Amino acid sequence: MSKDRIDASVGLTFSLNLFHRYRGSGILQAKIQHVPGIQGHGVAYVHLTQGVIIACYIDDKRGKRHHLAPNVLCLIDSEKGPFEWTFQPLPLPQTSVAQEAPAAVPSALSTLSDSCIPTVIAPLYWEPLSNWTLEQKHILYDIWRMIDGKRTLREIKAQVAHSPEIVNEVLHTLIALHVISISS
Repeated sequence: MSKDRIDASVGLTFSLNLFHRYRGSGILQAKIQHVPGIQGHGVAYVHLTQGVIIACYIDDKRGKRHHLAPNVLCLIDSEKGPFEWTFQPLPLPQTSVAQEAPAAVPSALSTLSDSCIPTVIAPLYWEPLSNWTLEQKHILYDIWRMIDGKRTLREIKAQVAHSPEIVNEVLHTLIALHVISISS
């Protein structure tokens, strides 16, 4: 294990409680087997932002992504595991906007031109965002609905009623959720 990764093999439920308590941000992952509805093994991922789960899914051996509720993954871990969970910490951008629209990954958005075009690559699932406030969900939706694969970042920033910083934070989150990609 590298020095940047943390062994979280004490059980998923216990680990999630600790990350929530200490507001950890990063990605928990483990190779798992015996998941109902998935043949063979897969790799489970849990994305955390300041201790809040923003995405939970399993990529099967064919690369297909299966979204599931965190409590289902915890149940599988407790019944069939514990699996060898590792945690890859991710720093959060240092902005005041992080409270309004949590970000999950450090982004290359700051180095991208406003002429870049975001494209939706997967459906947006609201279940991982159940702990978000209604205001945060509205902000996310306002920006997400503007992404059509044609509008540039500049156009999106000009058309929404949010600051460019908030737009960047939401785009960070959408990238972390694997629902958009950005092309130059």
